[in-house]
Amino acid sequence: MPDKKGNLYLFEAIELRNEYDRHIRLLEYFFKKDLVEEDVYSSHYENPNRNQELADDFNLNEMKQLLKKLQTKRLKLNQAIQVANINYQIHFNGENISIAEALEIRKSVLSDLSADSNNAIGSAYKKIIYKEKRDIIKTPQQSFNDSYSQFKKNLKIIRDLIIQIHKYNHEEIVNFKEE
Repeated sequence: MPDKKGNLYLFEAIELRNEYDRHIRLLEYFFKKDLVEEDVYSSHYENPNRNQELADDFNLNEMKQLLKKLQTKRLKLNQAIQVANINYQIHFNGENISIAEALEIRKSVLSDLSADSNNAIGSAYKKIIYKEKRDIIKTPQQSFNDSYSQFKKNLKIIRDLIIQIHKYNHEEIVNFKEE
């Protein structure tokens, strides 16, 4: 529900951008070269759409205009979302950061989380190499408790970040009015 001035909340703007993306993807499909133009020299087997023609109620020019209009609206909406992400601040780890920074931190911590998971798995077991008369035991380079606690710490960071971002997505307004 837009605010009193008709502007969208941040979460609504993000969903509208997703809607535009889906609509644009469909319209772009109609203009693929092999659907619109016929190649006289290609066979039916090379181009399965060769024996097709436009339906009576399908106006190609109208769809091109709609596609351009939606692409422009999406661009404007995306710019408004980016401005909102830079302007709005959230409180995280004792400091105020923009939503854009929070999104970058989230992205970084998610990749760290994957590495931490692999470290925890690798540090959970000793590697035993069986030789004829002796066994070689390789202990993990990092202790399990350290790697596991780092994994849990990053899980909490992700949760806290997502809660803050989600909270502001439902409170902050994007300077964009849906037509």
